Amino acid sequence: MRQTFNAEHLSLIEQARRRAERLVWGFYVLSGREGERVRYEVKTLRDLCPEEVRDDALAHLVCYECVRRVGAHVLQQYELYRICLQDHRLLEAARALPRLLDLRALLLYVLTHELVHVVRFVQKLQRIDLPLGERATEEAIVERTAWKILARVRAYPMERLREFLSPSGWAIPGEGCPEGAEAFIRPPLRGGLSDVASGNALSSL
Repeated sequence: MRQTFNAEHLSLIEQARRRAERLVWGFYVLSGREGERVRYEVKTLRDLCPEEVRDDALAHLVCYECVRRVGAHVLQQYELYRICLQDHRLLEAARALPRLLDLRALLLYVLTHELVHVVRFVQKLQRIDLPLGERATEEAIVERTAWKILARVRAYPMERLREFLSPSGWAIPGEGCPEGAEAFIRPPLRGGLSDVASGNALSSL
């Protein structure tokens, strides 16, 4: 049975989300109006659809096309980006973190990484329907950008977290590094991109 976040964890997620948003918005120098155009939400295991649950990733990003109608009249149409946190994988990784690091630091990294993806899609710096052959390059760009942003953080030793998340830094005992088709970034943050429900899965950690 997959372990889920408790109330204390949910509070940490909201704190990390706000901090990651400030960091990413500041890096991209988004004005108040530009920030409002970035429509995203963060969901945890209890609120995910079955097809959004992953056992091979810490989190992944899905884009949904949202339409508000009154009868046949379209009132509003927009893209909603959903960051799907995988509670069980994040808690598992947090338990293996070295000294001075905890779930808060891991959440800050994950949310910063995913929000960099979101901003790049919203600002048309990258296509949502990126060909498979170009996705590894895009993921590398996002990963470098996320760590550049996180280099400003002094509350946690983020360089140690980066080392921990390297290919040789962490694996589940008895499993090795999680596998996935069309891996988007390094193990153990392994995954791929595919159509999910009515949206597109854009990245995975």
